[in-house]
Amino acid sequence: MEIKAILDKPYEERDKMNFIILNNYNLGYEIRETQTALEAWGYTEEEQAERDKQAKIAEINSKIEELEKESVHDVLYGNKENVKVYQDVINGLIATREGI
Repeated sequence: MEIKAILDKPYEERDKMNFIILNNYNLGYEIRETQTALEAWGYTEEEQAERDKQAKIAEINSKIEELEKESVHDVLYGNKENVKVYQDVINGLIATREGI
C-alpha cells in the first residue's frame, strides 16, 4: 500500500471530515491518523491488478463449481450431449483462468 493523500495537522474538524469523505467513502482508501497528519492509504497499481486478477480467478472457479453441480443430473441420466456441452464450457473457463 502507498500513501495517496495527506492532510497535515493542525486541521479543522470540517477539513478532517471532508478528507475522510473524499478519500475513504468516495475512493475507498484506508485512513490512518499519525501524530503529524491524517493519511489516506490505497493499493499500488500492481497490488490492485493482483487483487483484480484474484477476483477474476475466484469468479471463474465459482462458475466452474456451479456448472459441475448442474451437470450431475445429465451425467446421472446419460444425457451425453449436455455433458459434452458442460465439459466444453468448463474446459474453456479453465483455459481462461490459466491465461489470467
